[in-house]
Amino acid sequence: MANESDTPARPGGFRVSSLWSWLPWLSAPRGVRAEVPEVWPGDPDAGSRLLNGHFAHAGETHRLDVDNPVLPETASDDWSRWFHGHGWLEDLGALGGGKAPYFSRAWVNLWIEREAEWPALAHTPEVTAERLMNWVRHWTFLVREDAAGPFGTLLRHTAGRDARRLLGTLPLPSTGFARLHTAAGQAYGAFALLGGEGRMTRTRRRLEEEVAAQVLGDGGHVERNPEQLARVLKDLLELKAMFIATTGEVPGFVQNAIDRSAPMLRALRHPDGGLAVFNGGLESEPAWLDQMLAHTDSKGLAVAGAPHTRFRRLQAGDVCLIMDCGEPAPVGRSPHAGTLSFELSIGKRRMIVNCGSRSGHSAGSDAIWRTALAGTAAHSTLTVNDTSSAAFDAEGRIRRGPVDVRCEHQEQDDGQGVIASHDGYATAFGLTHQRTVYVAAHGCDVRGEDRLIGTGGEYYTVRFHLHPDVKASMLGDAHGVLLRIGGRDAWRLRTSCDEVRLEDSIYLGRAGSVRRTEQIVMKGPLSGAGAVVKWALTREAG
Repeated sequence: MANESDTPARPGGFRVSSLWSWLPWLSAPRGVRAEVPEVWPGDPDAGSRLLNGHFAHAGETHRLDVDNPVLPETASDDWSRWFHGHGWLEDLGALGGGKAPYFSRAWVNLWIEREAEWPALAHTPEVTAERLMNWVRHWTFLVREDAAGPFGTLLRHTAGRDARRLLGTLPLPSTGFARLHTAAGQAYGAFALLGGEGRMTRTRRRLEEEVAAQVLGDGGHVERNPEQLARVLKDLLELKAMFIATTGEVPGFVQNAIDRSAPMLRALRHPDGGLAVFNGGLESEPAWLDQMLAHTDSKGLAVAGAPHTRFRRLQAGDVCLIMDCGEPAPVGRSPHAGTLSFELSIGKRRMIVNCGSRSGHSAGSDAIWRTALAGTAAHSTLTVNDTSSAAFDAEGRIRRGPVDVRCEHQEQDDGQGVIASHDGYATAFGLTHQRTVYVAAHGCDVRGEDRLIGTGGEYYTVRFHLHPDVKASMLGDAHGVLLRIGGRDAWRLRTSCDEVRLEDSIYLGRAGSVRRTEQIVMKGPLSGAGAVVKWALTREAG
């Protein structure tokens, strides 16, 4: 039997073995030690669709039949993690009674009976943790009087076995959130199912260490992915509810991490309520983010600067600019080469964006998408010779990238700005990229300068990817672009660059959505003396 220690999981996680199949049955828990409440109410409409076989998650739907449970080969990794993690119990639980408990038990029973047949992803520590937490939160829903027979016994033994097995492993630190999520599942297993003072003490200590390692001093997450930060905050709030149910109190390190993370999450939201699209994260649903932040009871305002997570937020009038001033994270599944890129909103409408991500999708052709969307050219910043400022291996881990990234915030009477630089092009081209961005106090003027310092390279390209709702047209002198947002609001882009054009682009900022859009491209030669590109966005009078 595995020891309850911090043993790294192998890449495929753990699989069902004959030893684990029978040994833990000897000491199965009697059930949950306390009823752990659901923090997030499910969607009864989605629950009704599930009863008809429509398993939908993050814009991806597959039709499944419990009598012929063949999973689609086209399913993404994100959808598969949700399915094998039994996230669908949340929406079925929202239906309360009727067919929902029977339908849920049928699928849980089927999953357990066929668990040895499921792919390796279903047995990774991260997904096992998610499944265990969903079983604990929906225990009463699943195991009612009419299920107190064989199914109740099967669930108790399987949950106990998985809880013990989970306590014996953690994914490697390089996996980032997956490791923290597994530690959360360990806490559920120890406190809500297995008990034991020594076991609970060790598990709590391990969780505290992981929270300290991943939730940075400014409240951001070590992966520098806004959507991942939202998932971290979700886990923290669920852990808070679990600890209250099982011990009657909230550990200080959990509450402290919640209090720090909430203002950081607010800082990474655009005025439309969605998240900025950086480092593999997507916008997320504003209503979900609102609900989560309401649960924090934190009144902390959005921070303007994040010294550890390295984002900067400039806001004046109805203009909001969020800029990535840090290097790609060395942990997690989806770092991007977007250093010094920014996103810009006017009111509740996004104007300049990054292209987004397909990091949760499976291998094959989607791997090409992931590589392209992680590249610098898919971000609103500058490239040299159309080369990314960072490169990643086939698993998404960083191979090279900026090492020296600097950022300085400037506060002036007439506005605020950021001066930042990175050395991602130093080794290949002997160049440092410096970007200066300024937002006027009246919110009608955004100015910037992209400077390359050094002597290498053949040409530079500055790209501003436009949100699909923005209508763009070239100005008559071919040195600028007119941008219309929401019909009446118009902005004019002017630049010192001689070559300016509009090209096709694409936006994958929302789950399950691929939208065509355009990008402003400013291109020029490098002749051994670096380059300076000035640009300005000015609101049109009207």
